[in-house]
Amino acid sequence: KTLIVSAIAFAPLYTLRELVMDNGAVVGQTAGTALDMWQKLAFTLVLVASFILLYQRRKFSAAVAGLRFYGRMSLTNYLSQSVIGAFVYFPIGLYLAPRCGYTASLLVGILVFLLQVRFCKWWLGRHKQGPLEYIWHKWTWIGTDKSLPVSASPSASPSASPSASPPASRSRSPLPA
Repeated sequence: KTLIVSAIAFAPLYTLRELVMDNGAVVGQTAGTALDMWQKLAFTLVLVASFILLYQRRKFSAAVAGLRFYGRMSLTNYLSQSVIGAFVYFPIGLYLAPRCGYTASLLVGILVFLLQVRFCKWWLGRHKQGPLEYIWHKWTWIGTDKSLPVSASPSASPSASPSASPPASRSRSPLPA
């Protein structure tokens, strides 16, 4: 239902936005911006609903199963893509921006993405989470028992009896009291 409604809503919203934006007046620009947001929402819903429908097919879900590794390391991938892109396209690195067209840039992007997917699969085969996700997790829990190594936590000390107090994960909230 979402796919049908959003697909039907997309075309008129897009056409209306084009007509209003051409007006040039401040009111036209404001209305055009509002229509543009609704049109983009409708298109996003078309994409999401299409993906959900496709994901219900076994071949498609098997084909995109490797993306879960990529998603588990999203912060690492986002920042590494920015660094790689800066190195490839800016003067601090290879400076290919003036020489690469749209097609070559798309191919570079796909290549970087595929390399990242393989790296994520390799990394997560050896670690619980990505390197930047690990740092983010540690910084999130600074000042709590969760940021301490297992051997340094109070519940891991030999003098603490297991029956005397509940486990630290249940008795302590990550929020300050």
